[in-house]
This record gives sequence, structure tokens and C-alpha cells, in this order.
Amino acid sequence: MAFEAFRAQAAAPARAGRKRLWYALSIAFHGALIGAGVAYSFWHIEELSPPLLKITFLSAAPPPPPAAPPPAGGGAFGKKKVTVKPKPVVVPKPEIVQPKELPKKEEPKEEPKTEDKGEKDGVKGGVVGGTPGGVVGGTPGGTVGGIPGGVVGGTPGASKFLPPHMGAAQKLSGADPPFPPSLRKTGTIYRILVRIFVSAAGTVEKVQLMKGCDSLLDAGVLSTVKSWRFRPYMANATPIPFSYLATFEFKPQE
Repeated sequence: MAFEAFRAQAAAPARAGRKRLWYALSIAFHGALIGAGVAYSFWHIEELSPPLLKITFLSAAPPPPPAAPPPAGGGAFGKKKVTVKPKPVVVPKPEIVQPKELPKKEEPKEEPKTEDKGEKDGVKGGVVGGTPGGVVGGTPGGTVGGIPGGVVGGTPGASKFLPPHMGAAQKLSGADPPFPPSLRKTGTIYRILVRIFVSAAGTVEKVQLMKGCDSLLDAGVLSTVKSWRFRPYMANATPIPFSYLATFEFKPQE
């Protein structure tokens, strides 16, 4: 073992020397190659040829030659020269059309206004053609002596028919019709329709049975309504008689 260690120590300096030699040779070789390349590039410099320029000139086409003049003196064959005269341009004259006169429309003539003069013995403010002795403001065709607000063609003093709610609103006093105990059955409803005629003074002149249901109820309604009092119905500040329909309903209280 000691001998081998001695040999290894003796061979180490020799190996180191060989490495240094190889390094030096390699550096020298590469440096020579680089220097040769640089020198070669300086010795062989090629001149760059300038680019070739081509210039093309373009020109327009030459104008056509002028036309040949016509032959003088009738030509080689003795023909006469033909002169073409230009045709005159005819401008059409505008045609004037006279407008036709439209017939004038005749305006309606206004009739002269005439003052309404009543007939002889008429009342000032009355209607022309009215009945002599009539009331100013009355209905044309009404009866002389009738009540203002009455129905045309009706009897003088005839009552005016009012809707049920208007007639009931004129009532001043009066008890309800009686409901007999014998008719108070559960689930039974009685309805009676009457027409009440009221005088100009507000009293009941007549009660007309339109639809009844039981003799006891009918009699009680007719007798009770006759004692009612109403407010006079006014027409043109004049009290007039009137009538209306009234419905009475009876049902037992549960």
C-alpha cells in the first residue's frame, strides 16, 4: 500500500504538466484560426455592384390625320357638286287654351224677416197660429182652459202621471196599511199594487187597485191610503193633480 501511494504521488506532477501543455496548444490553435479568418476577410473584399435603373417614357398616341378635302370642279368624272342645305329647325308654337268660365252658383236669397204679429185679439208674446184665448207659454194644440203642464189632448184638469219615487216624495202624512194577524204566516210574502190619484190640493181623490193578493189586505190598503195627505205638485208655479203607482209588501217578521 505504501508503494502504491508513492507511485500516485510521483505520477501526479506528470499529469498536471500534460494538461497545461494541452491547454496551451488548444489556445494557440484556436487563436491561429481566428487570425487567419480575419486576414482572409480583409484580403478578399468584393465590390458591390450598383443597382440597375430602367426608365421607361410613355407618350400619348399621335392624333389622327386630317380628312382629305373634297374634289374640286365636279370631280374626275364630271359630276356636279351637290350642296346639301341644312333643314330649318321648326320650333312648335305653344298652344294657348283659354280657360272656360264656370257657371256661377246662385246664392240663396234671404227672405225678408217679418215681425211675428199675432192674430186679431191675440196676446203679445203668443205663438202665431195659436188658439185665441190660450195661455202664453202653453203647449200648441192644448185645450183652452186646461191646466199648464197637462197632457195635450187630455181632459181639462187631468192628473199628471209621475214616477213612483217622485209621487212618494210628495207625501206629507199618513199611516201604513194594517197587516192582519191571521195572514202572518212564516215564509209568506204579500204584494199589492195600486194607483193613487192626488188632487191639486194634496188630498187623495181615488185609489185604484192594479194587482191584489188578499181581500183583507186589499181593503185595508184602499181605506188607509185615502186618508193620506200630499204636497201639491207644482207646474209653472201652478198646483196640478197627479197620480203614481205604489207597491205595498207585507211579510211576517221572523
